[in-house]
Amino acid sequence: MRLFAAIVIAMEGEATIRAFDGSLSDAKGLLAVEGATFNESPYTAEQVRAMLSVGDQRAWLAIGEGQVVGFVVAFPTHGLRGVCWEIDLLAVHPDWTRRGLATRLIRTAAGYGASIAGQARAVVSTENAGSGRAFQRAGFRRAGRCELLIFRTEDGLPRPWHALGMTIHQTHGVDDVAGCVQRLGPSFELADLSELQEQQNWTLLVAEAGDEIAGCAELSEVQTLLYHGVWIESLAATRSAVRVALAHGALEYGVDAGLDEIGMMVPAAEHSLRVALQETGFRSLGTFDWFETELPMAAQPLRDDRRERMGGDGV
Repeated sequence: MRLFAAIVIAMEGEATIRAFDGSLSDAKGLLAVEGATFNESPYTAEQVRAMLSVGDQRAWLAIGEGQVVGFVVAFPTHGLRGVCWEIDLLAVHPDWTRRGLATRLIRTAAGYGASIAGQARAVVSTENAGSGRAFQRAGFRRAGRCELLIFRTEDGLPRPWHALGMTIHQTHGVDDVAGCVQRLGPSFELADLSELQEQQNWTLLVAEAGDEIAGCAELSEVQTLLYHGVWIESLAATRSAVRVALAHGALEYGVDAGLDEIGMMVPAAEHSLRVALQETGFRSLGTFDWFETELPMAAQPLRDDRRERMGGDGV
């Protein structure tokens, strides 16, 4: 037992986890890991440093042998369901996988988020089994499967569409939100309306047919290390034409704001919603799993990490 404990301690000492310090060196190190894993960030180190030094986005780094070998980025989102802590991007350099770093990074980010929100979540590609296991080891539970649908503004303008007697307008107003909830029922789980009115990056699209509310879509604008875009957090409508109208309204919002992309994680069971988005010009980027947890998280026993660090599967 003494020998095993000594090995574990030594392996833990290989890398430390700390917050991004705002330096250009940290930004360069983070981008080097991103390039070795996702290789999708369009930003320079100077832009990344600025992005992580202002606003609500936060990053933590794994430091091994004097250099960045992993990172996690998280930020809060606001919507009808309240505040949620989003674990947005997680990466470990290929030379440093299977050492428990991903799990430790997730726990660190979630620990910070507990002072901001009562819940945390992340989406992981079904093709990335290692990340899924890391989130489960960190204490997250798999909460459902979805399909990622994306419209990138660089691909061109949205397809032409006519309102057919419907109007779409943007609002932060309490009356419109309450009207949507009353009309559409349990599709929306209402949080504190007074908090919503203060959020600058949250917008509700309301579809009206005549004098009646026919649907709503909540939009959340986000700035990440990979893109600046808007997410359709939820969309509820009385019929197919209203879904298409709201999807088109979300595209117009994103294009008018000069954003990179508009996206939605569509639950696997929502076939009609997926069809409406695809008719509007969205394209699928594959299937993903939602991972969720309540905050603050329960403490995890040491043995969860030992198995991963001693050669088990992991990011």
